[in-house]
Amino acid sequence: MTKRINEDNIFAVIVFGSLLLLAILVVVGFTFYSTKTGLGILVGGMIAIMNFLWMRNVLQRILISQPAKPTVYSQLRFIARISVTGILLYAIMVSGWVSLAGLLVGLSVIVANIIAISIIRALGTGG
Repeated sequence: MTKRINEDNIFAVIVFGSLLLLAILVVVGFTFYSTKTGLGILVGGMIAIMNFLWMRNVLQRILISQPAKPTVYSQLRFIARISVTGILLYAIMVSGWVSLAGLLVGLSVIVANIIAISIIRALGTGG
């Protein structure tokens, strides 16, 4: 019995699917490649998922609390999110603990999952 994907549960489906894809990719990375690759996939995926959750949180706050200047609020949060992500990625890349290829694969889990969900929904509606 599968649940249908709709606007009410799309966020949960994206997060759950991304975590599932990340788990599969991490196992593949550790098993068939190296420890650095597996760690790169894990770290990249966690950064991507946390970034996605942070972005959703900011958008939810804007819609619910309706700050006086929503444009400035969202711009400052966007700059903070991108800055923290950039600094974190820089520190991880220069540390040498992870594979750059693995990191890039991990960073793409959200995008890959959204594309897969879009294709599933398009095929489900006959489009």
